[in-house]
Amino acid sequence: FVLSNKLSNNNDLEIVYPLRDNDTLAKELYNSLSKITNVSKYYQQRLSSNTILDYYEILRNYNDKAILIKYSDAVLNNSSISSIVYEVINNYLNESNIYIVKSGDSLYSIAKKFNTTVDNIKKLNNLSSNLLNINQKLIIPSNNSNNSNNIDNNNNNNNIYIVQSGDSLYSISKKYNTTVDEIKKLNNLSSNLLSIGQKLILPSNNTFYTVIKGDNLYSIAKKYNTTVDEIKRLNNLTSNLLNIGQKLIIK
Repeated sequence: FVLSNKLSNNNDLEIVYPLRDNDTLAKELYNSLSKITNVSKYYQQRLSSNTILDYYEILRNYNDKAILIKYSDAVLNNSSISSIVYEVINNYLNESNIYIVKSGDSLYSIAKKFNTTVDNIKKLNNLSSNLLNINQKLIIPSNNSNNSNNIDNNNNNNNIYIVQSGDSLYSISKKYNTTVDEIKKLNNLSSNLLSIGQKLILPSNNTFYTVIKGDNLYSIAKKYNTTVDEIKRLNNLTSNLLNIGQKLIIK
């Protein structure tokens, strides 16, 4: 799966996508990114002299999906864009079970932890050897439970939070009713510095749910045996509108 950025000549953001039957990824990216910046269009770009080829060099000679995000100086410093792109593509591929390799990890220990096999992890991640790198991201085979594709779970009592622009350890700890020290301890952090897109383990009895296409507050509340008002209160929502890729706290 190829994702590339390229500066645009205008002040808007554009999404270029080679057309595949029934694919909606570009549209979903457009809908999500339009919430934070001006997206002029999303479109299929073909080489006029040979419509079998994609126009942009970066997209040629790939047999699978590819996307090119064009952006201008006007949106260059918008740090939320990369997070939204990651979330939308992650949900689209239905591969939410991401594990970040830590010091001391091995394929065997990870496979044992998530009740799978080394061969399954290697196959899913196209690994040719058992060597791992710290901070390497691995897709973990899903157990196909009803909610496993939409909830970031690290273990039974902890949830994963993805750092957004403007976040700090203090603001995150306050939002999720924990402490800075507890977050640092769980994530082996030696300082308070955070990076956008960084994943943090949070101690919580709550669940994080990622909104997918077709969701609404009523259907989510019914699925988790709670109420629309409770979800809105926990997430400081002022309306019932939801965005694909949006994370909700579910009690």
